[in-house]
Amino acid sequence: MPTLTPAAPSGLGSAAIGSRRRLATAVCLAVAIAAAGCTASGATPTPLPMSSVAGTTATPTLTPVPTVADTPTPTPTAIPTDTPAPTPAPTPTPHPATPAPTPTPLPALAIGLCTGAELQISLTLWEGDGSADTYGHITATNVSSASCNMRGTPRTQIVDGTGKVIADSGTAGSEISTGDPVYPLAPNGAVNTIVDWGNWCKADPSQPMVVAAVMPFGLGRIVAKPISPDPKHPICYSPSTVTTVGAETWTP
Repeated sequence: MPTLTPAAPSGLGSAAIGSRRRLATAVCLAVAIAAAGCTASGATPTPLPMSSVAGTTATPTLTPVPTVADTPTPTPTAIPTDTPAPTPAPTPTPHPATPAPTPTPLPALAIGLCTGAELQISLTLWEGDGSADTYGHITATNVSSASCNMRGTPRTQIVDGTGKVIADSGTAGSEISTGDPVYPLAPNGAVNTIVDWGNWCKADPSQPMVVAAVMPFGLGRIVAKPISPDPKHPICYSPSTVTTVGAETWTP
């Protein structure tokens, strides 16, 4: 059966007629949907989404945004540092040992002789007043704990107050011959000799003057202690010649 659309009253504009038509169409659509729902057997109506009907806007349901948990920052793992192996110290190259010098063997005449380290000498008397040669009496004493021998003639020197040797008999004055007697000196044993000094043509030596004895074969040197009064030097009796000094052989 056809639907009769009533005629629009006179005086209504085309806009009003259009609104009524849209409303009638909506009503017919709703009736048709309801009729279709009633005739369906056992069917569960599916809810329709909310739509804007006649200018009404549906409010959407807000889905909560999940909170993202803070991810802990991983602790960096320390990278092990390789410890460098210690550098071994270089092994020093061994140097060949320096051989000890071979001592020069003493001659037969020097074996058993007293050394300077075993002796002490003293100036016991000085003779001479400056008118001729002067003479110094010296005594050599064994100050060691072992016995040693004295023989021959000592090399003698005159030493001034500054320690300078001003007269020297030289090596010829300390020679030992096989015919020289041997004098064993026990500890504290002593031997004596006399020093002869002559022809001093220089200025007066500084005081105190003393006498020194040089042992043969490089066995040492001993200097006597000063005495009082200070020794006198000899006179100058030959200006053109040098001063002389010598000694007698050791005797007990």
